[in-house]
Amino acid sequence: MRLGIGAGRCPDEICNCYAGWSPLRPDQLDDVVTPNLVELSKIGVRLARHTSSFPSETRVSSAALATGGHSSAHGIVGNCFLANGRSIDGASLSALLTLGSEHGGVLTATTIGEVLTAHGRAMLSIGSQSQGSFGLSSWGSWQTGAPAFWVHDPSKFRNNAAVSRIAPRFPMLPPKEEPARATIARVVDLFFSFLGEEALPDVSLLWLAEPDVTYHMFGLQHPTAREVLHEVDRQFGRILAWWSEKGEGEGVQLIAASDHGHAIIGEKVSVLDHLQRLGFKVGTELTSDVDAAITAQRVVNIWARDKESDLLAEMYHSLSEEPWFGVAFSPKAADGSPLIAGTLPLSAVMAEHPRSADLSFVLADCGAASQSAAPDAVYYDGSYPIGVGMHGGLSAQELSSLCILAGNAFRSGVVAEPTSIVDLVPTILSSLGLPLPSTVQGRIIEEAFRDRKDSDQYDAEDASVSVASSTRRATVFRELYRQRLYLSGAAATPLAQPKNDKSDAKPAQSAV
Repeated sequence: MRLGIGAGRCPDEICNCYAGWSPLRPDQLDDVVTPNLVELSKIGVRLARHTSSFPSETRVSSAALATGGHSSAHGIVGNCFLANGRSIDGASLSALLTLGSEHGGVLTATTIGEVLTAHGRAMLSIGSQSQGSFGLSSWGSWQTGAPAFWVHDPSKFRNNAAVSRIAPRFPMLPPKEEPARATIARVVDLFFSFLGEEALPDVSLLWLAEPDVTYHMFGLQHPTAREVLHEVDRQFGRILAWWSEKGEGEGVQLIAASDHGHAIIGEKVSVLDHLQRLGFKVGTELTSDVDAAITAQRVVNIWARDKESDLLAEMYHSLSEEPWFGVAFSPKAADGSPLIAGTLPLSAVMAEHPRSADLSFVLADCGAASQSAAPDAVYYDGSYPIGVGMHGGLSAQELSSLCILAGNAFRSGVVAEPTSIVDLVPTILSSLGLPLPSTVQGRIIEEAFRDRKDSDQYDAEDASVSVASSTRRATVFRELYRQRLYLSGAAATPLAQPKNDKSDAKPAQSAV
């Protein structure tokens, strides 16, 4: 899980405190394992249908938390992706900076950090994720001298006097600690060390890298994973105790949220090997002897040289009948239809950007090929072993995310309407009395506020889209609510009766 905490002070002296976990599905809350999160859910309001952005990967989520936009807005289209013909590893800040500079071009949407800076406000960032993810989540803040502690090497972002003063008091953490127990404790220790000497800034972001590390090692139900989740909850309990004793009385609003959920790796494939066996010249970068480059985990992305349409169509048809092939997407062509016949447009999942792949597809749920598979078992292309946790795709388990909001600005209970990770930035900025950038795609979660208007009732409409071939139908399940699209899952199912080869995809609806 990654835990983020944000605190902000409104013009009327109300503070907001934002806390986010990654990954954590709401169905993992447990009185014994996560008693502090359970307690917060009783105090505040829980968002029952809160979901991640797509792809449900860490760097995409970091950018979504920073911008309030999907990848179509912020341009971080995956953990790894191609730009200028070569692979960009989003875990590396230096790799990301090749897309632009510290002052623009890396993200193509305005961040909460940039809005705060423009209005004379500040954000505290403390994170234990990769350097690239930390840089994205606090973009626009650390560049301007706001306090930013990257726990693995605080000197990397030491542009602030408080960071320079406080960070050297702590010893270096164990390198590549797995599970990351000391690392998550360090995030909270630094938060309280900062509070002991400095005033709480307008927004604070704490990001814990567990239990994500442990889930990738053992899965969700392994005893070690449950122990680490319990330890993360205990560390969060320190923050909850501070909030209950002091922060709440000072008007601090506490938000605990995760950036995505986890599924379980049920079967493994190698799409690169598969295509090479079929005779395609594919690799990980567009070199002189490679016609198409691939990145793969739960989502497989393919970039073809010069967007060569015949090659892409041939590759699609060579892949689409495999049992592990799920729902496929491609950018819109000049006439508005998907570039590759038989796919859905990337805009259907709010993921179309100039950096997007020419062909993207989600690896299927294992249940699509075997009724005996566990409901959260999925196909995966990568180095993790079968049986451990994974995310990035469109399964309900990967999209499902925790979000609880508590404080005197929020009511208690449950919000049953759909919400998303991109709704957090506009909700926080509005509570601070600050304007929303034009690049924000989320909405203010008005249903969570204490002074909401009960007369404002909206219905969620089914906005699912599908496309069929002669043998299968691919569907993305979506809802349209308050002019925003919310993803809830996807499925690729065989057709009982043969159909003609004509696509019957419904046109994707655009989010406002």
